[in-house]
Amino acid sequence: MYIAKKDTKILGINELEWECRREAKGLDTPSYGTWLKSVTSGDPPVADYSGETEYTIVECTDEDVQARLKQLSDYVLYGIYETVYNIKYYVSKRDAEEILDIDGKSYDPKQYVSSHFVGDDSAKDARLLADKWTNVRAERNRKLEETDYLALSDNTLADNMKTYRQELRDVPTQSDPDNITWPTKP
Repeated sequence: MYIAKKDTKILGINELEWECRREAKGLDTPSYGTWLKSVTSGDPPVADYSGETEYTIVECTDEDVQARLKQLSDYVLYGIYETVYNIKYYVSKRDAEEILDIDGKSYDPKQYVSSHFVGDDSAKDARLLADKWTNVRAERNRKLEETDYLALSDNTLADNMKTYRQELRDVPTQSDPDNITWPTKP
């Protein structure tokens, strides 16, 4: 199993090294092929990856990576176009980590796994917060669209509607996406 990592953060995981590199670069297969041709030269052709400094590809051979990722499934987001790994990877195995049941409680007796993988709570929390703000902005945009017809060039927008629309635009400046104060539509 190949892992693309930057520092301790996982960018991509795949059975094939080239697929792992493609994931880390965020390229589709045709774009990856074009990029690969640009770094390949010689006879026989050899790819030169020396210019890649934004991540490292490592091979993990002493662990069942898929099983370990299932244990850390809360830290992996599978989107339509990408997989986001909120997991840290270490080249050497880390100290034993306790395995908890689905309710977050310890087993009796306690169970531990010694692993290269550790959940990255700060990255997971940042991703979840960004998702919440995305939903808030979508709702704000929907509310703005409801009044767009009033802002056409042949209409004069009333002051209370101007205020309402500005307050909608200011919604993302609030501090808590779970506690949005929505302006009242006039």
